[in-house]
Amino acid sequence: MDHTVKEINLLAMADYVILGGGLAGCVVATRLKEYEPAASVVLVEAGPDEHSNALITDPMGTFQLHLSQYEYNYQTVPQTHYDGRKVFNAGGKLLSGSSSVNYAMWSRGGKEDYDLWADIVDDRCWSYEGMLPYFRRTESHHDPEGADPRQHGFEGPIHTTASERKYPLQKTLLAAFVQGTGLPTITDANGGAPIGIAPYTENWYQGKRQPAGKAYGLKGVDVITNAKVHRIILEGSIAKGAELVDGRKVMAQREVIVSCGALRTPQLLMLSGIGAAEELSEHGITQLIDSPEVGKNFHDHVCMSQFYKIKNAEKGLAAGAENWNDPSYLLGIPAHLVVTANATHDSLKAGMIADGHSDIADSHPHLQPTRGHIQILPVYAPTEAPFTDLNIPFDGTCISSGILNVLPTSRGSIRLGSADPAADPLIDPNYYATEADRVVIREGMRLSMRAFETAEGQKIVDHEVVPDGFSPLSSASSDAEIDARVRRSAATWFHPAGSAAMGKVVDTELRVVGVQRLRVVDASVFPCPVGAAYQVATYAVAEQAAEIITKSWRSEGV
Repeated sequence: MDHTVKEINLLAMADYVILGGGLAGCVVATRLKEYEPAASVVLVEAGPDEHSNALITDPMGTFQLHLSQYEYNYQTVPQTHYDGRKVFNAGGKLLSGSSSVNYAMWSRGGKEDYDLWADIVDDRCWSYEGMLPYFRRTESHHDPEGADPRQHGFEGPIHTTASERKYPLQKTLLAAFVQGTGLPTITDANGGAPIGIAPYTENWYQGKRQPAGKAYGLKGVDVITNAKVHRIILEGSIAKGAELVDGRKVMAQREVIVSCGALRTPQLLMLSGIGAAEELSEHGITQLIDSPEVGKNFHDHVCMSQFYKIKNAEKGLAAGAENWNDPSYLLGIPAHLVVTANATHDSLKAGMIADGHSDIADSHPHLQPTRGHIQILPVYAPTEAPFTDLNIPFDGTCISSGILNVLPTSRGSIRLGSADPAADPLIDPNYYATEADRVVIREGMRLSMRAFETAEGQKIVDHEVVPDGFSPLSSASSDAEIDARVRRSAATWFHPAGSAAMGKVVDTELRVVGVQRLRVVDASVFPCPVGAAYQVATYAVAEQAAEIITKSWRSEGV
């Protein structure tokens, strides 16, 4: 253990105080201390340090972490476009945050996703080219001989792997998706152009998880665990530190950095008096800084999982079977390919027109043929089945296909449920609210179903497992039939972002607008969705943030 577990009584002081010991907080803390060895860095985390817990470190433990003590286990507010259902959401409640509990998918997204981000905030530092040095800095790529050195790094703290395991169904499944989707196979979906069928890349390494704090090391950082923050301490418009729920205080001589994630960061800002006056006054909180966009622009990735009973399950073809016993299967999540696809231009444009964009031009960023709106992840297990109320056993008889809209146009909000910092925020992703989003999910589901309808796909699956009262879907099902299933069964893939958006709540140097010496560094700053699982983008944001912060203080002669 390189970090120091810090015990404080009533008061502690440091140059940098980082609130939230998740992925971003661990990266920023480590890099600030590395870049400025003489600076003191305190990292405050609400949960415990579980870096040595086998449930956290082993891939198969992942399936047991939802509803455990190591996650925040949330329910959204009733979702209008999911027939009023509340949807399970989660986030890591331990040191290293969600990098300690996620499925460890390693996906970057497309060049155009980041270029749109840069256009929105008018700063090329956040374009794909601007982020590329930080993507490289993070990773040790699994193919140093074959990977493009301009796109990938080989000396970073996070080691990647790709399709290392050989599953009994993988050749047949690959053939089914090639035939059914018409997409090309590509060797690297993480080089800025992800469209195609690519090896599933992950950051399980030698069969173990790489939590951000463990991988980066936190060398020289003072870490306070099991310590929940109540509020940021402001003197006028200057951030001075933080008060914990037990009354202890941690004061910052230089900066306070908030890294509590897209669900908790806006909550902490509002509890500190930073937000919209109406929202704060509703809970008896005095507004100190007018920031009406806090909690707005919230977005998340809809996931619609379909489950299939497989043929010849007795041969040990899927996770959970007694004879699914190759030791390599325990080294990562049971998947080997990922599909990224572009939604059909004319259908998507019609959807956007229906959403009120009557004058939309073909040049609109969302309509470009290089945008990867759809992501499909077939898994040799019934992934997320417990949250669909389908009662599917984990016994090797079922596989799943997760269909995601990774570039949603629906926007929701994070609001306060109470002035109590222990209370959950009110999470409203506003899932499936736009016709454009419905077009994407329909097309993604049809692509996936076409794969299983091919001759190769039919060698694998016997039938779809469906909710009571529903019939199996096919690629020929109507929009209304698909929409009805989505309303009944769709959920999330746990990629919340945007709730303290750059260009609205923070500037391009991640400073909270209207507040001195306060920054936000986590996925809440994403001004628009990125077509990927968010850990890669969050690592890069945190890497760039540490550099920005260090340079800003050096420019002041500190």
